[in-house]
Amino acid sequence: MVPGTVLNSQPTIDPHVEPIARIGNTKQKHGTETRNRNILFGTALGWKPSTGHLAVCLSIVFHVEEGELSLMLSFTENFDAARRRLLKVSGWIAWLLVWCCITNMAFGDWRDDVGYTQLVGIIGAGAPNGAGVPISLVEALQTVIDDMGTPEPEDDVVVRRNYQPDPSASQFTAGTDLLSQNVTFIDGSNNSCNGPCISFSTHAYGQAQNLLGNTTSSAPAANVVTVSEADDYLNNILNMSGGNNTMPDSQDFRVQSFSWIGTFDDDDEDREALRRFDYSIDDNNILAAVGLNNVTAPLPILLSHSYNSIAVGRTDGTHSSGLTTLADYGTGRSKPELVVPQSTTSGATSSLSSAATFLHSASTVLSTDATKSETMKAILLAGATKDEFPTWSQLDAGSQWHPLDDTYGAGELNVLNSYLMTLGGKAAGNTAVPVTVPNHGWDYQTVQPGVTNELLYDFVVPAGSTAKELSIAMTWNAQITAPFHLGNPSVANLNLELVDSLDVTVDLTPGNGVVEGLSESSVDNVEHIYITDLPAGTYTLKVSSDDLARDFGLAWRLSTFTPSADFDGNGAIDGADFLAWQRGFGQLVVDPLGIGDLNGDSVVDAMDLEIFATTGELSNAARGFGDADGDGHVDANDLAVFNAGFGTVSQFGLLQQTASLSAAVPEPTSALLASLGFFSCYLLRRSRYSCSEKGSCSEKGSCSEKGSRAGQGSLNLASRN
Repeated sequence: MVPGTVLNSQPTIDPHVEPIARIGNTKQKHGTETRNRNILFGTALGWKPSTGHLAVCLSIVFHVEEGELSLMLSFTENFDAARRRLLKVSGWIAWLLVWCCITNMAFGDWRDDVGYTQLVGIIGAGAPNGAGVPISLVEALQTVIDDMGTPEPEDDVVVRRNYQPDPSASQFTAGTDLLSQNVTFIDGSNNSCNGPCISFSTHAYGQAQNLLGNTTSSAPAANVVTVSEADDYLNNILNMSGGNNTMPDSQDFRVQSFSWIGTFDDDDEDREALRRFDYSIDDNNILAAVGLNNVTAPLPILLSHSYNSIAVGRTDGTHSSGLTTLADYGTGRSKPELVVPQSTTSGATSSLSSAATFLHSASTVLSTDATKSETMKAILLAGATKDEFPTWSQLDAGSQWHPLDDTYGAGELNVLNSYLMTLGGKAAGNTAVPVTVPNHGWDYQTVQPGVTNELLYDFVVPAGSTAKELSIAMTWNAQITAPFHLGNPSVANLNLELVDSLDVTVDLTPGNGVVEGLSESSVDNVEHIYITDLPAGTYTLKVSSDDLARDFGLAWRLSTFTPSADFDGNGAIDGADFLAWQRGFGQLVVDPLGIGDLNGDSVVDAMDLEIFATTGELSNAARGFGDADGDGHVDANDLAVFNAGFGTVSQFGLLQQTASLSAAVPEPTSALLASLGFFSCYLLRRSRYSCSEKGSCSEKGSCSEKGSRAGQGSLNLASRN
């Protein structure tokens, strides 16, 4: 059961509450169960009768009394003579707060899991903070009714009816704000509450604190947000209530968050709403994040079936997913595009919106084509991580290939990876000589159809190195024209292909059903290449169109690694490096990205990030713990690399190292050699009986994440009861 509320195009609310169920001890009164007070919040489902104008909506509300959870029923009659429309929307209420109180469960900060905390720890006060980015939150109307403890419906009182968060909450006030400012909430729907607006929405509060809360978001200095009500947004901003040629209103937002789902229960109405929505995204250049259902049910029609938004799920996979099904609106497209480590899809959606706001405020993005909705979407998708998902695959359960995984999309949001791509900057491909690109970067331009118009980009994996990861994402918008009640979106068929120096498509594991270097979907407006352990060489990416000229956003990240035992980065492999390995033996590398003191100034800061964004080289930081081979563990394999290179000049460290340094490296003494032998034997023996422990350590690399996510999974099982 999904928490939510009921929205109608022109609603008149007259709630009549009767009990339908009680979890716990049941009290009988006149053949029905006694109703209880202290309503916390409500959910709703709705339906449209086959005849007439009367729409009857079923609203379920939750009570807590004496530790027992009750369900209540209300009927709402609504007459819509204008267009006979009933929109049913399930807006997700804040289950997290309630169940944390009931079960006393604790959860980690989502920002830790997506690289935000690590990034801010490196950059410090110079980190982007969301300031000045125009953003919007579109919220479902939350209605809560108190039955006053009597069976008479005339005694019922509406205690909450709103779509706005409480602006006086501490997360939105100047006290802890980075700029010492209060958040300004602009009402985008002019008090459209189906009656008087009463109190504030707890669901809207939860999403607002994820989006721009002072200490709970990745955009704490974003201090102006426009909040609109979902039904009003559809009817009076997208202008569903207007004529077929009435254009959606212009909206000056870079990021817009939609933590609700719904349908008009009419395919023609749903298609028109989606056309208007996709038009608005493309015309206004908005990064729109839309939520999925909190159960593994079919994809909700609104708004996840859109082309130009980002559909957002949860890292634990408990959400609707799969392929779009709405006829005449691009069936067979993969959803979601991204997942976020939150306990609800509502929270995941607003958190992704916060990350997009963070990126939009970066100096590397401002006044560039990275602000284009297609480019920002590609940057977010290419930055996603997949280590959290051992089953991540571009093959579905029926062994059919898709650009994205059917459950996890491109993977889990990672703010650090996406930020690195903005640091790498724009590298424009061309149709003649391939442009050699930095290891992190992006492009935005138009590709013309035909083989001779392919845009070319060269990726270089240096000799002796391996590309630990190569992630490339390309997105482009479907284009819509009026009239909005008919016609299919115009969707170009763009492709990605990565070839080696012999112009052969990269396929590292032939016969497994996936050609890693090829992304060619005839239905999606997303293409994605993801390769691990790519050998040294120069590889050319080809961007092509089979049919139409279309502008696109492209983003990539390439992380290369060359084994080296120069653990201290001084240019020589010597006894000091052996001691570094000895100290680190049996440990996990705490910085899996290898972003550390890359310029040797003894400080890990923004300059090191810039070096990594350009070179993609995993060098000093990871090795500083004694991890010579880059597998994340300090073990006997790293000692083998050390032994092979002992007494030589490292390929890394001080690049300006001269040959004279080699002569200055002292020959190992007999005592040192004996010590090496002794420690080698001892630690190799140690490794034999600690293998199982180290095996579990491999899992412990994300232990804190997995621990919290396991809790989230059990939380949501409870919330669906």
